[in-house]
Amino acid sequence: MVDSQSVTSELEHKPVSDSGLTIAFQPIADLSGNRVYAYEAIVRGRNGETSAEIYGSLDGEARATFGQRCAAAAIRLSMAAGLGTSGARLLIPLQAAGIGAPAEHLEPILRVARMTGLIPERLIFGLEGYQQLKGSALAEIIDVHRKMGPLTAFVGLGPGHSGLALCGRYLPELVKLESDLVSAIASSWSRRLVLEDLTPRIRSLGLKVIATGVDSEPVLQRLRSFGIHLVQGDEIASPAIRALPNPSLRRAA
Repeated sequence: MVDSQSVTSELEHKPVSDSGLTIAFQPIADLSGNRVYAYEAIVRGRNGETSAEIYGSLDGEARATFGQRCAAAAIRLSMAAGLGTSGARLLIPLQAAGIGAPAEHLEPILRVARMTGLIPERLIFGLEGYQQLKGSALAEIIDVHRKMGPLTAFVGLGPGHSGLALCGRYLPELVKLESDLVSAIASSWSRRLVLEDLTPRIRSLGLKVIATGVDSEPVLQRLRSFGIHLVQGDEIASPAIRALPNPSLRRAA
């Protein structure tokens, strides 16, 4: 078992750059309120590897604590960049398979958050690969998050409606659409129809939809016509390393 106290101590003092990782932040804009709803922490490796690729290359304790280390670094860096006074939440992607005992996984992260002044309710954990988890494990993660404060997002709902049944069964607070689905709706009639069908299904479950991959004004206009107000992509603002970029809310409103 990983010692959570020692993990917390290392997370507090070891810069993420020591592991060859960088963390950038990209805003998720709320068009209905003309504000930033959240900043997403985007982890990249020394050669541009995604967090999923890095996680897949690890083993043993390094894999068991990878999500915790990235989350703690994202909290420290975002608070240093001004998240505390921004009013926005912080979305931290996690590999769902890397969460063993959810409470033990979460507690060291929340200790770092408390030390920086960030309350748990402003955290969102985006579960990548949630479709591969057993139902009991997925239910436990969401239950622990609800009891301890953070919100949960299922990441990667795509054109095949893969994962939609799990959304209905376990009810995370948010669903993050696949960027490939979103970015294609301005040019692909079939993708447009998929999203037009998918959006009310998600809403009927009482979940918020985040559309990522917003790379042009036509895509943004289509999303607005579907009533999707939480948007993310280069049309809004590109990721910035160790900084919280200002989105083009005037253009997006």
